[in-house]
Amino acid sequence: MRIFWEKTGVLLPIYRLAGQGFSEAEIASKVNTAERDVHSCIAWLLRFLNLADRGQLIQYASRRAPRLAL
Repeated sequence: MRIFWEKTGVLLPIYRLAGQGFSEAEIASKVNTAERDVHSCIAWLLRFLNLADRGQLIQYASRRAPRLAL
């Protein structure tokens, strides 16, 4: 079952940009969505990956995702 973030096509770009340390406002601008949607997606990623905070998400994503230009 695909989740909302996958259906909208922003899950992977938000994950990658968060892993590169971009702020929620910068990510929202790059993926052309609302900042609150980015915040919600990051919160979902933290719960899904069982991470405590955004710093852990950055470490996790930077180890696992190749740095691709979006």
